[in-house]
Amino acid sequence: MTIDDRPAGTIWTFAEEDYRYGIGPLRIRISRVLAGAPLQQDGDVWYEVEGVEVSDQGQVIGPRRATIRASRLPTVRRG
Repeated sequence: MTIDDRPAGTIWTFAEEDYRYGIGPLRIRISRVLAGAPLQQDGDVWYEVEGVEVSDQGQVIGPRRATIRASRLPTVRRG
């Protein structure tokens, strides 16, 4: 699955309670949602995503894989 038609490079911010595992908000440029294996946890559906983590100043931190609450993910389309 790929992210909807937003411009390439869109940075998404997720609150600490909406992703696993980390401290503070997660800022990530999502490149792929791994939709083949959703997780059921705490009564919610979660998906693994791949992308590049970015600091609050816009500096690239590096590649990141995270598990994010499905209801907080942007709309995705099959690609």
